Amino acid sequence: MLKTLFGDLGPRPAGRGSAYAPTEVAFAATAVLEEKAPTALPREQDPHSVDVFVAGSPAQSIREHFHATRADLGTAPSMITLLDPSRLWAPAVVKALSDATGNPVEKLHLRERATLRTLAVVERTAVPRRAAGPLKIYHADVRAQGLEHDEIVNALAERSHMTAVIVGALQPHTLDALLRSLLIATQQPDWHCPWLVFLLPPNSGAMRHRILSQPWPPRVRATALAETLNGASTVWNTVLSAWEACVNAPTFSPTQARLLDDASVAKALFGLVRTEGVIACGVVDLSTGELLAHDSRDSLTFDLGARARRLTAARRVFSAAGGEYGAESEELMVTQGSRIELLRAGLPVPSRFGLVLMLDRRLANVPLIRFKMLQAEKHLI
Repeated sequence: MLKTLFGDLGPRPAGRGSAYAPTEVAFAATAVLEEKAPTALPREQDPHSVDVFVAGSPAQSIREHFHATRADLGTAPSMITLLDPSRLWAPAVVKALSDATGNPVEKLHLRERATLRTLAVVERTAVPRRAAGPLKIYHADVRAQGLEHDEIVNALAERSHMTAVIVGALQPHTLDALLRSLLIATQQPDWHCPWLVFLLPPNSGAMRHRILSQPWPPRVRATALAETLNGASTVWNTVLSAWEACVNAPTFSPTQARLLDDASVAKALFGLVRTEGVIACGVVDLSTGELLAHDSRDSLTFDLGARARRLTAARRVFSAAGGEYGAESEELMVTQGSRIELLRAGLPVPSRFGLVLMLDRRLANVPLIRFKMLQAEKHLI
């Protein structure tokens, strides 16, 4: 049995007259053809490389297969898609993971049946984990151009648990085209990937604001990390940290999110997080402690959600213990070492929402930050 990227190929009958008989796979209108002409198929000797000849749309073939095998992301194997428009980091990350784990890099060569033209090379490897099943890492080196290029990439990403977009030093017009493509894709009914994580260069506040202020659908959570990407290991560590944060994040509630405008939230948090002394900030549901949106200075603050839950729980306990004077407090502040945790309730939207901040005690000017919070609240009206 030869394990491919998307399934298992059946046994190959050996014979003297020909190398292998064609084997059908689960792709619509595709077949794996391993003919005896080595010049046409130079990769046929590689047991981890498969040629797929596509008669119709390659994106639709991938989409139909994933619809059958990954219809429920809750039970499907964990999967991360690396989207790397510059083609600089993703192949190196997949290769480095393969070398580190000993698992091979499996390759699927999508070719046009009529012309043998290579449309894309999809690479996959698996990262073993102690407490869970293997984490599958996918990357598509798409050779097709225009709309066909975007369709293949999006078809691979839409059934992932997380899509990591390696922005790096993309030119502004290239980034704008990428965002337009992703916005259109995420608004389609076939899109099921809940997390979009953008990897940005350092000091890219304006780029982060542009990304987070896009009208992403409520079911998609977009976030951005600013890191110096100087090697495959750095890229992978950043992606892995984002994955752990996404896995541990509270369940996203589209119903609650619709009560707040995504663009307004992004604008409010962007202005607040740029205030000196603010490490991270977010919007929290006061009734559940759920962190609905957040931003931070340089990267994800992975425990902001836990801090929000603790502060909202403490606020409820404080109010319950107050007897007849137990009116819910407008602000709760907790100081721990060099950090200050601040919860402010009563946004000028339904009172179930509040702002949560994590501050650097040495740098924070609390009166100024309170004023900035009032300004942020105006964007959420």
